[in-house]
Amino acid sequence: MRKHFILSARTLISKRNVTQSFGSDNTVYIPFTVMQEVENKYRDQVDERGKIAQENLKYLGSFHIKQLVDGIKQDNGSTLKVILDYHKQELPEKMKGIELTKLDRDILKACLYVKEGIPNNEKVVLVSKKATLRFNAERIGVKAQTFRDELLPEISEQYKGRKTLYVTDKKLEEFRENKGIPISKVISNQDEPSEFYQNMFIELKGSSKLFTECGRVDGKNIVPLTYEGYKPSCVIPKNIGQKFMIEALMTDVKKAPLVIFKGPAGTAKTFMSLAVGLELVEENKEFPNGILISRTPTETGEKIGYLPGGELEKIGPYLRGIVDNLRNLDAEKKKKKKENQKKETTNCSEEQNENEKTKIETDLEFLAKRGINAEAISYIRGRSIEKTYIIIDEAQNLSPVEVKTIITRVSCGTKIILLGDPAQIDRLDLDERNNGLSYASERFKGSPNCWQVTMTDEESVRSELAKEAAILL
Repeated sequence: MRKHFILSARTLISKRNVTQSFGSDNTVYIPFTVMQEVENKYRDQVDERGKIAQENLKYLGSFHIKQLVDGIKQDNGSTLKVILDYHKQELPEKMKGIELTKLDRDILKACLYVKEGIPNNEKVVLVSKKATLRFNAERIGVKAQTFRDELLPEISEQYKGRKTLYVTDKKLEEFRENKGIPISKVISNQDEPSEFYQNMFIELKGSSKLFTECGRVDGKNIVPLTYEGYKPSCVIPKNIGQKFMIEALMTDVKKAPLVIFKGPAGTAKTFMSLAVGLELVEENKEFPNGILISRTPTETGEKIGYLPGGELEKIGPYLRGIVDNLRNLDAEKKKKKKENQKKETTNCSEEQNENEKTKIETDLEFLAKRGINAEAISYIRGRSIEKTYIIIDEAQNLSPVEVKTIITRVSCGTKIILLGDPAQIDRLDLDERNNGLSYASERFKGSPNCWQVTMTDEESVRSELAKEAAILL
């Protein structure tokens, strides 16, 4: 049955060629008011969203207005129309008294205009990311949905980059002796070979804890970890997930240019990324341009200009979590190196108070001493970054478009690590199914260039109180 999709302004700027995202045998309508809104709002914007808007408007502008009104056949077989004569359409009596913007009112009128001109057995569907507009469309008898092309699976069904397999002790011995084992030899009846993606991490479990091995999918085989037992910056991995993280981070940039870590707070995503980054830069002399750390300043949106000072001073407060992890890492290294030495204590409270007075400056100096650069997400766009170890923290607060913009900035010899927890999103326009971190994870599933792992609640190294609070609150 043919469907008729009416696109809102935000849908029109969702992706390139968006008008061809609704099936080959349907009709896609764009109210002229929507075109005007997109042109007025995004015509001069130079960010990724602006570029998408300009490209889609250019596509529409490649046809004569009469062609668009009559309907043009698109490359995917669907029909595209621009509708003009809907302004005289009356909204139902029940909509009187309801506060609507002019744009929303015009879109609803366009929906009714289309509905009146098609057979009764064909559906009209409004596609909008705005919940109130969808609600009002349903009130006047028009089906409404969000733009599903960007919607990802529920968080529990998203790609985790890891799998646990229960095997016989004999199979484990074979894995050890042959330094690998074919996937076909260890899968159960419930598993399908197609569910094993390139670079997926595998935990092989035998009859007891002593009979456990870690590996990684390489083609049709499961191979041992290369960095099993490795301790970057003197850090000892505390669980299987941390072993997987070390493997992904230590693997050569040519094989693993993109690394994605998802999972709850306290699973050492940032800590381990810093530990390996310092090991690679300071000890192995890799990444000549050092470490670049960034995160989105969510508390003030993208408008970091509200804070005083220059660029570094403005983003300083958002990097305190990074600095805390780095200080903990340094403390861990000193502890390991001076285990048998007694530390002389100093008046910590006095020193701490002094640090608090100049915390932003001290933190930034501390990062600079270690060869770590800090930059706001908005400043990364438009750059081409070479031979750098990049950590993007709190990536769940980025949109899919923003993540795409960042990853496409990566040049030769750069490794980029995306970190975050899709269950802890601070931006109102994002959720578990449309944030940039999950988007990148799903789109790069099975890519030979991407290594990723999702940490579990059990792998959190925070206090029992913190773990319980995360569950109960």
